[in-house]
Amino acid sequence: MARDVLECSLDFAKLADPMKDVLTCEHGRMRFGGIDVAGMADTTPTPFFLFSATQIDRNIATLRDTFRAHHPKTRVFYASKACSNLWFLDRVRRSGIDIEVNSGGELWKARKAGFQPHQIGFNGNAKTRAEILVALQPPIEAIIVDSVFELRRVADVAADLGVQARVALRVDLNVASETHPGLRTSKGAKAGIDVGEALAAFGLAAQLPNIELVGMHYHIGSQITRVEPYLEALDLALSLLDRIETAHGVRLEHLNIGGGFAIPYYDRTADEPDTYFEAPHTLDGYAAGIGSRLQKARPDLQLYLEPGRAIAGNTAVLVSRVEAEKTKLVGAADGRVTREDWIMVDAGFNTVLEHSSYHWYYRAVVANHCGKPPVRPFRIGGPLCDGGDVYAGDPGSEYRYLPTCTKVGDVVAFFDVGAYSLECMSAYNGRDQAAAYMVTESGLRKIAARRSVEDFVANERFAADAAAE
Repeated sequence: MARDVLECSLDFAKLADPMKDVLTCEHGRMRFGGIDVAGMADTTPTPFFLFSATQIDRNIATLRDTFRAHHPKTRVFYASKACSNLWFLDRVRRSGIDIEVNSGGELWKARKAGFQPHQIGFNGNAKTRAEILVALQPPIEAIIVDSVFELRRVADVAADLGVQARVALRVDLNVASETHPGLRTSKGAKAGIDVGEALAAFGLAAQLPNIELVGMHYHIGSQITRVEPYLEALDLALSLLDRIETAHGVRLEHLNIGGGFAIPYYDRTADEPDTYFEAPHTLDGYAAGIGSRLQKARPDLQLYLEPGRAIAGNTAVLVSRVEAEKTKLVGAADGRVTREDWIMVDAGFNTVLEHSSYHWYYRAVVANHCGKPPVRPFRIGGPLCDGGDVYAGDPGSEYRYLPTCTKVGDVVAFFDVGAYSLECMSAYNGRDQAAAYMVTESGLRKIAARRSVEDFVANERFAADAAAE
């Protein structure tokens, strides 16, 4: 098997570049924010997550400053569904940006982390009356209304409380985005008011008592690797906005374009077709196109962004240990037999769900051999009793290329796991849930404790216990 499948993996410096000084290889051992990763794994049960406070700050500053350079009236609302750990949220708040939530639970966590009402936007397509009630005590910056039904529900709850609900209507602009089907949120997806019904919906919102119409929202998906879909959606939104304001005599405060800006999960090779794991554009590529159009058409309009992955994605690594190894012989149709070397790590899709549910690709490094060339092909399996618990291979291959000496006991670090990992961990197979740690200016901090099977069953009851209650 040729090793030129993923040439960029040979260069640790290039692989670590998005995290600059946070991620280094010193004397053959990978360091994360100065922490010897394999050394920490010797004293800390694996798997565990390591987050970087420096990288959180860097991602936020880069995103905010880049967009404001092209459209000064820009506000960033971190999409907390990407990672709503309380320590993480507190760090986001201290960076000076705002927050977007998708449930009453996320709203509670946002307030617990110190976000004020004027800093909170509330998304979601099935908000309960109870959630709306909480969001209006006191009223938050904007409830992002997903349907006409929900608009009337918000109006009713606001009337009961005697308050004005600030709302933005979410519109499905019917714009396609070339990303994973599970990450598409427009053109036939479940979210938003159909663009054909939007004019009438905004008219209703303008007339309803207890509703203050403040904005329009749309979101076309996540991990979108091209600028063109954003520009297409923006042009449609600005045209619709003009029709709404003219027809209903209103002037909206903001346009919320969602998030979805891609981060690189690998670098494209010359002969590799486009995939949603790439990120060929910098943030400036997105910001320049979006900002210049908005500045020309509506310089007075506030631009709201809701990035999640672009802030959280590359802030963490998952540290796992090789627990088993085996060789399997696989017969081909032409009668040839292929040898496959497998290593089994202690982190499965109970720890990083997307590796199986979306067949997501996460770059990997053997932390105690980061200075050695990754030239030997391996299949990597997780520990779960499930045939789907197998990590995606390097681009164009079923295999991961790791150092030849890789063996049981080595420590494998998976990159870019800061988004949608802590949020999606499960108790499948009764395996412990990974702890999480944050590397800060003052040292290493535990931000989420390891959860054991005893924790999972704490709310379960035997029949005799239930009868006694």
